[in-house]
Amino acid sequence: MTNTDGTALTDLAGYHIYYGTSAASLTQLINLPTAGTTVYVVDNLGSGTYYFAIKAYNSAGVESTDSGVVSTTIT
Repeated sequence: MTNTDGTALTDLAGYHIYYGTSAASLTQLINLPTAGTTVYVVDNLGSGTYYFAIKAYNSAGVESTDSGVVSTTIT
């Protein structure tokens, strides 16, 4: 992994998952304070379409740019 400036990422602290029912309004936040986390299940979502983006953050709390928004529909 690298920082946005191309330098080596040496202090990855965790990830933030942002989600919501609109791609333009990801108002819910899940904090994953373990850099080694590779799978996370978001429980208790009702029917509808949800949008998600992930940002990495370092030990100083500085976030990366987002991963790009993806969506899924729950019926």
